[in-house]
Amino acid sequence: MTASSQAVKSSKFCFPWMASREFDLLWFFAPLLLAFAATILLQLPAAASPSLLFLFIVNAFGIGPMHQGPTWFFYFDKKNSQYWAQDPKRVALYYVAPVLVGIVTVFLAVTTPWLGVTITTLWGVQHFVQQNLGIVLLYHNKNANEALPNRDLLSRSLWTPSIFFVSVFFYRQLFPGVENYWVLAAFVALALLAIYDIGRYLNNIFKQVSAGASINVPAFVFWVTSVLYFVPFVWPGQRVETAFLIPGTMHWCQYIGLNIILIRHKYQDENRKFDLPLNAQLLMTVLCLGSLAIYLTTHAIRLDLTPGSVGFKCLLGFSVAMSNIHYFQDAFFWRFREQFQRDSIMPYLLQGRHVQTVTAKS
Repeated sequence: MTASSQAVKSSKFCFPWMASREFDLLWFFAPLLLAFAATILLQLPAAASPSLLFLFIVNAFGIGPMHQGPTWFFYFDKKNSQYWAQDPKRVALYYVAPVLVGIVTVFLAVTTPWLGVTITTLWGVQHFVQQNLGIVLLYHNKNANEALPNRDLLSRSLWTPSIFFVSVFFYRQLFPGVENYWVLAAFVALALLAIYDIGRYLNNIFKQVSAGASINVPAFVFWVTSVLYFVPFVWPGQRVETAFLIPGTMHWCQYIGLNIILIRHKYQDENRKFDLPLNAQLLMTVLCLGSLAIYLTTHAIRLDLTPGSVGFKCLLGFSVAMSNIHYFQDAFFWRFREQFQRDSIMPYLLQGRHVQTVTAKS
């Protein structure tokens, strides 16, 4: 059906795809299978090779560093640059702050690696959860008779289970083999809070469905995967790299998918095409491959250095800095509370909306 978001009252389910069924399944849901494939490959004997570990764990088939490319796309759009150059505060956030984030990250990698890893991990978790929250909201259609819990219920249902899974992971990393009844009680409390918030969210949906609303299937399925996003963090024997493999692969693919939708619709207008130095799709491809090339180059150089040396730590810190800079930039570039970001992104993400309805059986 077309982009109309009108749901029929007699419909039990609706399918408001972000772009199309095939596109959404490929970029927002199928990456889970890709992540599991990488995880399985890691179990093979050949995965003992440092090169394979790097390829599958850190890069997840190269998607990890490539997904940082679209963030730099914003710097090539003339209207974006004009907006961020309007006052000194924006200039500092747009140009200066990312450099400072990178410098601090490299400094921590050299001086206090454990602190740098902790900050990056927690920042990554926050970044992942916020993207999941944003995608679920993008799937929602107001005034379309869909069962849509409010933003607060949605946010809590995603955050509390994430906090539980990540807390268990960090405790195991910091205090391996140490058992404490007070800590166990705290984890039980966190688990119960997560179950409570998830239950409130589901109860709200069921109440609305009972009143005649439709279940937004893509939004609901994506919500379920988001709730379970950090389950790998509680699997035995996990390290930061392996724990992030499944949620990371999903996150990276989903981010690239969002940006494909954005540039596909935003720059099809003849007037908008002149805001970029070259074709939007070509520019996106160059930036993605360029980010991957930089990552692989620094890794190759690092292999020739002595582990633990200053040079080795600096290059490792540089790779981590690229992630932290990405987290920082996206916090501002995708902040829909700001009018400019909302007007320059939201309409184009919603432009390709496709809706299907399935009538309930009587």
